[in-house]
Amino acid sequence: MPPKGGSRRTELRACLICSILQSTNDFMTQGCPNCEEILEMRGSAERVAECTSLMYDGMIAMIEPSESWVARWQRIDKRMRGIYAVRVTGRPPADVVEAIEARGGVYRPRDAVED
Repeated sequence: MPPKGGSRRTELRACLICSILQSTNDFMTQGCPNCEEILEMRGSAERVAECTSLMYDGMIAMIEPSESWVARWQRIDKRMRGIYAVRVTGRPPADVVEAIEARGGVYRPRDAVED
């Protein structure tokens, strides 16, 4: 869902896994609508700081992810409606990457920088 409360860009954080943009308060109270099962941010300011970033480029308003070529290009076509960052600077903690891989997933960095 889009951020609540008229948040300005400087107040938004991007999830390091799916790149959804929300306020710190939204991540604290609701967690990530796409990744909460893995990230477990709800109620933890420390976890929100570890798993989100204030540094991101661009915004995409995603209304119909399954029908959008932009969503496919950004690999968010199976995610919830919302506002997403085009590119997010930062990497999640190692335990998050391990949890994704343990479930048979592949972690793909959102910053377009090769290691």
